[in-house]
Amino acid sequence: MIFALLRDSRLIAAALFIVLLSLYLLTLTRVHTFDALSYVMSVERKPWTELFHPHHLAYGPLGALMLTLSRALGYDGGAALPMQLVNAIAGALGAAVFYLTARTTTGRDDAALLAGLLLGMAYAWWYYAVEIEVYTVAALFLIACLALMTRQTPWTRRRCLTLGIAQGGAVLFHQTNVLLCAPIAVSALTDLRSAWNTNGRHAAAGRWTGYATALAIVVALPYLYVMLLVNNFRTPEEMLAWLTEYARTGWWGGPLTHNTLVGLGVGVSDALAQPGGGWFYLALGGIGAWVWGKRQRPVIIAQGNGQKPTSARRVALAPLIAWLATYGAFFAWWEPDNIEFWIASLPPACLLFATTLARARPWSAPVWASLAIIGVLAWVNYDAITRRGDPANDLQRVIARELAALSAPADLFIVPDGLQELYLPYYERRENVVSLNQALFESGGLWESACAAIRNRIAIAQRAGAAVIIADEALRPPVRLLHRHGITQSQVDACLAPYRETLTDLAFVEPLPPYWRLPSATEMALQGRWTFRRDTMGWQAFNVANERLNDGWRFQPGVDPALVSPLLNLDARRVTAIEIRMANDTRARDAQLFYAGPDGALTEQYSVRWELADTAEAVTYTIDLRKAPGWNGIITRLRIDPVGVGDGGEIRVEWVRLRQ
Repeated sequence: MIFALLRDSRLIAAALFIVLLSLYLLTLTRVHTFDALSYVMSVERKPWTELFHPHHLAYGPLGALMLTLSRALGYDGGAALPMQLVNAIAGALGAAVFYLTARTTTGRDDAALLAGLLLGMAYAWWYYAVEIEVYTVAALFLIACLALMTRQTPWTRRRCLTLGIAQGGAVLFHQTNVLLCAPIAVSALTDLRSAWNTNGRHAAAGRWTGYATALAIVVALPYLYVMLLVNNFRTPEEMLAWLTEYARTGWWGGPLTHNTLVGLGVGVSDALAQPGGGWFYLALGGIGAWVWGKRQRPVIIAQGNGQKPTSARRVALAPLIAWLATYGAFFAWWEPDNIEFWIASLPPACLLFATTLARARPWSAPVWASLAIIGVLAWVNYDAITRRGDPANDLQRVIARELAALSAPADLFIVPDGLQELYLPYYERRENVVSLNQALFESGGLWESACAAIRNRIAIAQRAGAAVIIADEALRPPVRLLHRHGITQSQVDACLAPYRETLTDLAFVEPLPPYWRLPSATEMALQGRWTFRRDTMGWQAFNVANERLNDGWRFQPGVDPALVSPLLNLDARRVTAIEIRMANDTRARDAQLFYAGPDGALTEQYSVRWELADTAEAVTYTIDLRKAPGWNGIITRLRIDPVGVGDGGEIRVEWVRLRQ
């Protein structure tokens, strides 16, 4: 009785699901990838109409649904945990369904169980089952397709329709799963050839037409709904541009080079184990050679539930090989070192391992040796995943925490790309972040536009009185980033040159990377002076013409010209005077200084007038503020009217300094 239960494939699948789900829940990561945080922040902050991503259409809405359901049940946290639970369940369920598929395909409990464990314990499968990513859910649909493709019964219309629906689900969770059409085409051609010999070609053609129709409907209807009704696209060009957004960035793909091959080796190796994936491939390959090298006798399989014993089953290898070849070729070109893309290749690879192991006698030496190898693999991956998922080991989290401690919420952060673009707003509530990567993406890859956007963000921050913190890698981007965007270091230098002389080193110590800081307006006012050589440092000119920076801030004043300072937070008691060095080439001699209190109002009541020297040379003017009306409390703004009305001449302001 007990042994019969142990041979019940449904109970084994349930046990495998429970064990893996428990393991995944135990090792849920608390250190997230860039994409993972992107999904979380989108679900938490965006309306549902903005959650449809063209390359994984269904994942954002699924995350929003899970967050809504969780909160209906009393959960009051963010979207990360509900989305991780979805992946953990999908990962464990996928391995359990895969076990049943391998059991049906090979007719062997031991080979199927080991293959299921190999899949569930593979590093890529395990890690993305505890992370927030699209690939695990998509892979669950792929395993359903695998189960349908390897079923050793004649193809029927219902089976083909189900296959189209299952593949449609995989495509909705990741667009690249249209690649599965290639191995399915191998199965279809085999069926059509067999049907041709038995005069059933019309029925075969009809059922595969049903597959194609089901796939088209499942994929096309959601995409059309989003494009036409949600995004309001009205032209095919708009739709195509949205659908192919990533493909047109030029970040992925490229010719086959030595680096491509190295990346391919790293990606495929790490997908199985990290570290040492290559050694595990060799060990499992050795098991395969051992099994194939032995003289085989017919293996009799004892069936459960009263079924008669049967011999080991033959497996159609062509679709599995086509699957591995299609996905492997595409992702070797697309991004070979990224393990998330190799998840889709794990199920057919593990099924090939199961079919190889099924050639050995049940629970013979090769089976036990495989179990030992998988046990070591699980131990290695458990250690790697728990270490990677521990926030204490996350350097990026440490950087974000240090930056937050040295900044105010309004400060601007400029980073090259990567996690800090999301870590700062997500973990530290520092929302004002811009990256070179994002600026280039939004400008269509044009560096001139990206540079202008970055400078504009710096200017906005300076006018608001905020500091600007710049990563050293934004000043000197890595070669890979320069190559990715087709820009040079000299272009980056020229873009950020106006700010370099004002930057101060935050003096981080290793392993933290260097960061630099443009002081806030208040710090600049109290600790130095505003020198207008290459940057206006947050000051703005109004009612002027021909504004430029050349040995100072030059312009032609019009009617009521004004230079307005950034937002300040000055204690008037600390400032006794203001010094302004300027040259006046107009006939006007009247100048005026305004200052505002906490209400920000600039009025005639709170101002000081002075007379300009009768010379076109630069003169340093000192305005005593100790007895100025209203110069008390907190000063939030300064305004300098260099003259009352211009006459076509030029004014040059070299610097402004507060005297304490």
